[in-house]
Amino acid sequence: MSYTQKAKATKIMVLQPDKLFKINQKVYLLDSLGPVEEERKAEVLLNNSLYLKHLNDSLFMANYLLGYTKELTKFGFQVFTENQMQAFMNIDTNAVQITVAQIELEETIYTFRDETQLFGQTYYHDHNLNAVYVNSWFEIMPINDIHAKPLIQFATDMLVDEVVGAFDYDQFSGQMRYMFNTDTISTAMLYEFAYDLGRVYAGYTFDLLLNSELDKNLPQDKRSERYWRYDPYSKTFFLAGEDRFITLDE
Repeated sequence: MSYTQKAKATKIMVLQPDKLFKINQKVYLLDSLGPVEEERKAEVLLNNSLYLKHLNDSLFMANYLLGYTKELTKFGFQVFTENQMQAFMNIDTNAVQITVAQIELEETIYTFRDETQLFGQTYYHDHNLNAVYVNSWFEIMPINDIHAKPLIQFATDMLVDEVVGAFDYDQFSGQMRYMFNTDTISTAMLYEFAYDLGRVYAGYTFDLLLNSELDKNLPQDKRSERYWRYDPYSKTFFLAGEDRFITLDE
């Protein structure tokens, strides 16, 4: 049986974290806010953030989990939520518990350099862009397998201002001009980003289970170090590259 077929017989319980962690990393703001006690710095920075202070934690989490669980079903998995725990515990084979252990948002500044070369000279313009990193930790544990160990996985992605810039060389003056427009991120975009990340990480989850299955069942001399991905829409396999979970030590 291929893993794509096995997935249709696999039940997955998805557990969500108790809270959302939010950190404003723009510590330079403290210079203009006057004296702040050490134990209050994180709170003061969060209150002076551009996006995180407006974020509805429950809505962000709901979008993230909705994207994650809906996409898991696209891979054929039967997905259970916390209020279905009793039914899940009665399953005796092909069961996996996935705990979204922690989601952390970091608001920060991302420096991007746009550059070009002309007549052997390099011209550049540096942008300080607003960005929000979303860091996610997962614990993926096969149930009903006495030899199984939890797989601790990490993923991070960034939502950042989008810049469209262009260099223009004036032949008469010999000067290089730079023009640009910035599409600034918003709190509303973070909710969309949460849903999209959930979908992406559902794919990473399938790929992790797929490659774990290959590791377990293929003879060592037949199993290469290649890490495979699967697209449920085109039903094709391809090499993952960097589009995958980062495995952490226990």
